[in-house]
Amino acid sequence: MEAFWERGYHATSVSDLLAEMKLNRGSLYGTFGDKKSLFLAALSEYERQGRQAMREILQRPGSARDAITQWVVESGRQTVGESGQKGCLGLKAAMEMAPQDRDVADWAREVARQRERLLAKTIRRGQAEGEIDPGLDARAVARYLVTALAGLRVVGVSAPTEREVSEVVELILRVLR
Repeated sequence: MEAFWERGYHATSVSDLLAEMKLNRGSLYGTFGDKKSLFLAALSEYERQGRQAMREILQRPGSARDAITQWVVESGRQTVGESGQKGCLGLKAAMEMAPQDRDVADWAREVARQRERLLAKTIRRGQAEGEIDPGLDARAVARYLVTALAGLRVVGVSAPTEREVSEVVELILRVLR
């Protein structure tokens, strides 16, 4: 995962992967089949970790609006400093590969849909609790949040300040008022 994250798919050689994983060529091919299968497995694991962290925040008992706010703020924090400059493996993969690779495009689309569904469910909970405007389309708001935070992650590689990110996070959260 780290090798792909640092170099991207095309710039990561099989030799880089073998060195990173401390495997021989036969073990790599025997376990994953080929470089692309390993890449897709790395993307899936990266997304599993991210979705688990997201789910833990959004499904906590209590205020749905507070949970969404916490998730957005935490996501914003990931765009500052060293982690921000490192960027998001999923977004890097989508930008590098999705235009010419259907598997990666399908993966990226499904990741966005899963995140939207999880957020929309939390938004609907907030609407039912009277914390979030019931006139909002929960699915559209969820799509907006996912899209806005993806954009912020992309901007993170240019080293925005905490204040700059905080200002954007504040604007993103206005949709919930």
